[in-house]
Amino acid sequence: MVPSLRSRNHNGYYHDHRTCWQARPQWHIILTDRLCEKRVVKRTKLYDRKCSGLYVSITTAGVATFSFKFTDRETGKQRTGWLGVYNPETFTVEDARSKVYGLKAMGGDALAETFRDQQTTKAKRGKTVAEIIDDRIKWMKTLVKKPDGEMRPRWESWENTASHLDRFIRPRLGKKLAMEVTKPDIATLSNDIVAGKFGKPSVSNARHMRKAASGLFNWAAEAGRDYVTASP
Repeated sequence: MVPSLRSRNHNGYYHDHRTCWQARPQWHIILTDRLCEKRVVKRTKLYDRKCSGLYVSITTAGVATFSFKFTDRETGKQRTGWLGVYNPETFTVEDARSKVYGLKAMGGDALAETFRDQQTTKAKRGKTVAEIIDDRIKWMKTLVKKPDGEMRPRWESWENTASHLDRFIRPRLGKKLAMEVTKPDIATLSNDIVAGKFGKPSVSNARHMRKAASGLFNWAAEAGRDYVTASP
């Protein structure tokens, strides 16, 4: 008889000992900061048993995002509100719980209105890196009237910047959500350029890539765009 690779834990859930975090993509447990830092092989949602409605979604890139599920009394439908990205220094599990408790205290109508205002922001933050690169290049090369009265591209050296975005950042990070890009992603890309994984080894190209990436994400974080909360 082949021994089972699955066992029931004290919460009543089954664990697959070969791929524990693959076996069940959604869990109801008491959230901890350590769980938010757990590496996963697929996007995983962890629901907090201590604070009803609170859950964290962890991506394979290691980004943990807190959200809050609640029922909109006006429509009777369940809605989800974005709370923030986990950060061990600035936004922990306890911070997320406190935010949810505060939102619940506002009352149903005020709570629903608060999250209605988030819908536009959430849509913006659903853009991929490739999409914001396209937007950035379009913005840079748009013709504007210069002090001398002539119409020229807003960013006159835009072709050089666009080249670094297209040659290095788009191939590696283009499919990722812009808000999920981390400092290690940029550092790894820089190291790979220096190591010659993008053609001839080049410290100069790595430097230009980092400058282009910084400009891209700082631009994306500006008020009115809000594609990301901050530059990685």
